[in-house]
Amino acid sequence: MSYPQQNKILEFLKDKNLIVASNRGPVEFYKNEHKIEMKRGAGGLVSTLLPLMESLNGTWIASAMTLADAEVAESFPDHRVPIPEEDPKFWVPFVVVDREQYDDYYSVISNPLLWFVQHYMWNNPYTPNIDEKTHKAWDKGYVYLNKQFAEKVVEEAKRNHNEPLIMLQDYHLYLCPSFIRKELGDIFLSQFIHIPWPQSEYFHIIPKYMRKAIIEGLLSNNILGFHIPRYVTNFIQSCEEFADKVDYEKGIVWHNGNTTHVKSYPISIDYDSIKEMAASKEVIAKEKLIREIKGDNFLIYRTDRADLSKNIIRGFEAYDLFLEKHPEYHGKVKFLSTGKPTRQQIKEYKEFYELIQKTIHKINRKYAHERWKPIECIFRADYQLVIAAFKNYDCLIVNPIADGMNIVPKEASVVNETQGTVILSEYAGCYEELKDHIIPVNPFDIKQTADAFYQAITMSKQERSERMVSLQNIVSQRTIYHWISEQFADFEKIRDI
Repeated sequence: MSYPQQNKILEFLKDKNLIVASNRGPVEFYKNEHKIEMKRGAGGLVSTLLPLMESLNGTWIASAMTLADAEVAESFPDHRVPIPEEDPKFWVPFVVVDREQYDDYYSVISNPLLWFVQHYMWNNPYTPNIDEKTHKAWDKGYVYLNKQFAEKVVEEAKRNHNEPLIMLQDYHLYLCPSFIRKELGDIFLSQFIHIPWPQSEYFHIIPKYMRKAIIEGLLSNNILGFHIPRYVTNFIQSCEEFADKVDYEKGIVWHNGNTTHVKSYPISIDYDSIKEMAASKEVIAKEKLIREIKGDNFLIYRTDRADLSKNIIRGFEAYDLFLEKHPEYHGKVKFLSTGKPTRQQIKEYKEFYELIQKTIHKINRKYAHERWKPIECIFRADYQLVIAAFKNYDCLIVNPIADGMNIVPKEASVVNETQGTVILSEYAGCYEELKDHIIPVNPFDIKQTADAFYQAITMSKQERSERMVSLQNIVSQRTIYHWISEQFADFEKIRDI
């Protein structure tokens, strides 16, 4: 860990019992033939917090998401797995429940109900249908798992005499703070929500008793963080139905004797780590495949999980319209898409992934000829290949319906070597930071997105270069370590009030 805030952060944490809780943990286990192996969890949160965990022998509570996770957890007392086992640097207490309970918690309530509401994805005249199955899943799955997480947090908070510093993460654990508060009383609690918070009218899709439990759970925190101010405002509006008092200007909500400071902390990337990876032998080797795909073409690139919020199909339909309007670019442009299927146990996601594949095949059949295929698709999890593509794209498209932040434009801009332009949805959380140096699009406007492709292709080299330099400057000046250090500074300030 090397960054300007390092000494201050470690000084703040030296006498703390650092406890992080999230559905997905910092490590995950999988079976390789007859042997169980471990791999590090993905994402910037893991990259940021793991060095702190290791320095402080901290604790990261997580769900046993797979059978291998559960098998490993059950071989240790209290399901508390040492990482690494032979010389522990930190601990992962797993929450182990039966698969039906986990599916109710994850695949009925967290996804799709909460995720779809918070990304404005329900088709209101037809969905959601909040039926008896949903109500049962709330009690037997979501409430139950949140109680199990809270019990683990309470156990870890009492494990030593250091002051607990509890950092709950995301929408899977909305109820957890109220259960912790009930057991531990006047303890400092914080939670960060990594996805958008919708306008209060849309949040009302969720039944009132669920809304009340969610709001009261979140208002049991001392600090509640979101990526951008708009989500803060939306959340406070949602609180008015239940809270005792709200203050929009100060970002404070009072309820049941607790004061919650609601703040924005825009997350960014591990700048040094991604630059180092981009220069690695593994990434350089994978650039060969990217350059073979690109050839002499202008390369448009996107990388997404096959999540409905990512708006992948409209992006391809816009490309179809671009090719229809500009036949002069046939054989001169290539669209590369990487990513992976996600949440395939949920019907909506499975159908969406299938429709993505059909859309790609339709466009390739419509325009391909012997020497050119307009779309190349590599759907597998390969982050090194993604970094290789980041280095070589001429145009990156990120057009989500809604996204808490979306760090893809930040990661891509840092390592790009071709003065690539960025087409960015106005509804991505990172839009406010980057809006002056990208090509903006309304994610629902296929024609505007098609025109954005044309603008990217015809943009002068000088303008491309100026935009890229500006993006790189923005990202280098605010890294993921600013995100964590700002939270710690507020913890100290608010705790002492």
